[in-house]
Amino acid sequence: MTIIFIILGIIAIVGLIVYLRYFIPLRPKEPGFEYVYVNEDGTVSELDEKDVEYLKTEFSPADGARPYIKNHYKELTPDRKISGFILRYRVPKKIEIKPLKNPQDYRH
Repeated sequence: MTIIFIILGIIAIVGLIVYLRYFIPLRPKEPGFEYVYVNEDGTVSELDEKDVEYLKTEFSPADGARPYIKNHYKELTPDRKISGFILRYRVPKKIEIKPLKNPQDYRH
């Protein structure tokens, strides 16, 4: 009977760790679109209208053109870069989300 409680305890701890790592918001609810962009230099900025439209598009899970959404700020994309789209609430509080300076700015 004790072994069952130990196994259940381990499962509960692992579940709690996964929940805290991937689902807890890292910043309070803020106005703006639900996604932001992490730039190559690690700064975070708002999206332009073209990016918002792209992220609102429905894609098939097998579609290679679908956007890659990072789960957490420090996660690297498949091509080993920090840049990419991320949910606004998954950006750490200490990172400022800057307004998009110029819609024609090229993101690296």
